[in-house]
Amino acid sequence: MLTKDTPISELKGIGPKSLYLYENLGIHTVRDLLFHIPFRYQDTSEIISIKEFKERGEGTFLAEIEDVKTTYFRKKTTTVKVKDDTDTLRLTYFNQSYLQKTLQKGDIYIFDAKYSTSRNGKTKNIYNPKFEKFKYEKEKQLHVGKIVGVYPETKGLTSAMLRRKIADLQDDIPKILDDPLEKHIGKSNLQLPFISKAIEKVHFPNGKEDIDIAKQRLSFDEMLRVAIKIEREKEAKRKEKTKKIPLDSKVLNNFIKSLPYKLTDDQNKAVEEILSDCNNSIPMTRLLNGDVGSGKTVVAGIAILNCIKNGFSSILLAPTTVLAKQHFETFTKLFKDFNIDIELCISSNKNISDADNKLIIGTHAILYDMALPKDLNLVIIDEQHRFGVEQREYFREKGKYSPHYLTMTATPIPRSLTEIFFGGLDVSEIKEKPKGRIEVKTYYTPVRKRLECFEWVKEKILESKGENQAFFIYPLIEETEKSTRKSVLNEYESLKEIFKGLKVKYLHGKLKEEEKSKLLEDFREKKIDILVSTTVIEVGIDIPDATIMVVEDAERFGLAQLHQLRGRVGRSDKESYCFVLPSSSVERGSPAEERLLYFSKHSSGFDVAQYDLQTRGPGEVYGTRQSGIPIFKVADIYDVDLLKRARSFAKKLIKEDNDLEYILDNLFR
Repeated sequence: MLTKDTPISELKGIGPKSLYLYENLGIHTVRDLLFHIPFRYQDTSEIISIKEFKERGEGTFLAEIEDVKTTYFRKKTTTVKVKDDTDTLRLTYFNQSYLQKTLQKGDIYIFDAKYSTSRNGKTKNIYNPKFEKFKYEKEKQLHVGKIVGVYPETKGLTSAMLRRKIADLQDDIPKILDDPLEKHIGKSNLQLPFISKAIEKVHFPNGKEDIDIAKQRLSFDEMLRVAIKIEREKEAKRKEKTKKIPLDSKVLNNFIKSLPYKLTDDQNKAVEEILSDCNNSIPMTRLLNGDVGSGKTVVAGIAILNCIKNGFSSILLAPTTVLAKQHFETFTKLFKDFNIDIELCISSNKNISDADNKLIIGTHAILYDMALPKDLNLVIIDEQHRFGVEQREYFREKGKYSPHYLTMTATPIPRSLTEIFFGGLDVSEIKEKPKGRIEVKTYYTPVRKRLECFEWVKEKILESKGENQAFFIYPLIEETEKSTRKSVLNEYESLKEIFKGLKVKYLHGKLKEEEKSKLLEDFREKKIDILVSTTVIEVGIDIPDATIMVVEDAERFGLAQLHQLRGRVGRSDKESYCFVLPSSSVERGSPAEERLLYFSKHSSGFDVAQYDLQTRGPGEVYGTRQSGIPIFKVADIYDVDLLKRARSFAKKLIKEDNDLEYILDNLFR
C-alpha cells in the first residue's frame, strides 16, 4: 500500500536513471511528487476546426490521422497528414520516428499546435505539436484538450511525464495524504477544501475556479507553517528572562547634546522604543529598519551607551572586517568624552581582555571564537536580517542570562515583509534623512552617452581640486570566457587611460583584508580620486567626500543593491551624483530599462525595495538563505490578510492542539 513516505523508486516505471531526474527536482517520496505543483497552466480546452486553426495560426484541434511518412535526410523527419470535416494539415516531427507506429491511419487525436514562419517569412510550418489520442470522456484526457499544468522540469523529465506519473496516483490521493487540519476545517470558519481535494484540483482542474480553490488551501498551509514558527518564537521569547537596563537620562541627554546635529523624529522614536524594550525583564528582539544614511548607527550608539553606563557590556557584530573597523573608529569618536572601553575583535586580533563593562566590536564570522563578557546584556547585529534562535541560544548558554538583541539593516524591508517574515521581531523604521543631507541626483545613462558621462566625471573631479571623489562599480572581478559582463580588472586598465592625470585604484573581495583597509583609508584621505570596485563596498562604507557613483552593467544588479551602492555617496552636505549605465544588450523599452528608469526617479529606499520585490520577488532581493525568507510555491508574499488569518489560527493551535509536530509535518510545502 502506498503512503506519503513511499520512495518514488517503488513506483512503476521509475528506474535508477529516471530516479536521478526526479531527485534533481527534489522529489524523493510520493508526497514530494504530489506536492510538486504546476507553476502555470495552459488552456487547451477550446477545440477548433483545422480551417479555424489556419486562420488563427495556433490552437487546439481534433483530427483524423490520414498518412504518416518518415524520411532520413540529414535528420529523421516524420510528416503526419491529418484531416477533419473542414480541411487537411501537415505536421512535422523531428527525430521521432516511433510515430510511424504510434499514429495509425483512421485514429482520432487532439493536437495543440502553432505555426512557425520561415526566416524569409514566406513559408509556414508546424513543428513538433503536442498530441494525445482522443478519449470520448473529456475527464480522461490528460495532456491536450483541457487545462493542463506546466511543471518545474529538468532535462529528460518533462511536464507530460510528471503529469502522467501524478495521474497514476490520482485515485489514491485521499488515502495517501493525511490532512492535518481535517478536524479543524469543519469546526472553524476557515472555508478551505481538504488537502486531498486541493491537491487533486491543482493538478487536474476542470476550470479556473478549481485552481483558485486549490491555491487557497495550499497558500494557507504555507502561511500557517510560517505563522506557527513566528508564534513559537514569540512564545519562547516571553519565557526568556534577562536583566533590565534602566534609563540613564542624565548621561543620554549629555550625549545627545554633544552631537553636531539634531536627531530626526524617526530616530527619536526608534531610541524611545529600543530603550523601553531594554528596560524590561523579557529580552528585546527588535529590527531597526532604516534607509541608507538615515542615522541608524547613532541610534544604536545611544542604546550601547545606556547599557554600559548601567554596568553591563555590549557586543556589536558587523558583516565584514572593514565595516567592523569602521564601526570601531566611529564609536571611538562618538564616545570620546564618555569614558567607554571599546575593543576590536577581528580575525587578526582575537585577544579580548577579561575586563567587564565594555563595548566589543567584531564580525559575525568570529562570534563563536570570542570569550563573552559575563555581564553581556546587549547584542547588536549589523546587516543580518535574520538573527536566529540558534545564535540567541548560544548567547544564553554562554552568559548568565539572555541579552537584549537589536538587528540593524540598511536594506529597507517593506512593511508587508516585516509583517510576514519578521513577525517574531518588533520593528523600528527610520525613513527620514538627517537635516543637511542633499538628495543624490540619479541619472539613467544609455550606452551612447557613456564617454560623455566619463568626461563629465573627469571635469567634476579636476575642477574641485581633489575635493570630489568617485566610485566605479562592476559586477565581476575579472572577465571569463562565458561571461559578457564588465569586470573590475579589465575596466581598471581602460579607466586609467580615460582618466589620465587622476589617481585610479581598484578594490575587490579577493584582496587581503589589510589591502582593502589600506585602499579605503587612502580613499578616505583623498590619496585616490577614483576607486574601481565590485559590490564589496555596498554595505556601510562611509567616505564623506565621495560624491560620484558610476555603476556599469547596472541591470545586472537588483534595485535594492543599487540603492545600497547609491548610499555610498551623498553622505555629507556636498552635491552628489549616481549614474546607472546599462550594458549594450539592454533594449529600449525593455523591462531591464524600465527598472533602471524607475530607480533613477526614486530616492526612497523603501519605494525602491517595494518595486524590486514586485518585479523580482523576495528570494532574489534579499537572498533566501541570508535573510531567512522562504520562497512560497503558491502563497502571495503581499497577502497580509491571509497571514493574519494564519497567525490567528496558529495561536489557537498552539493553545489548544498538542500535536503541532504532526500538523507541521503534514502541511503542504
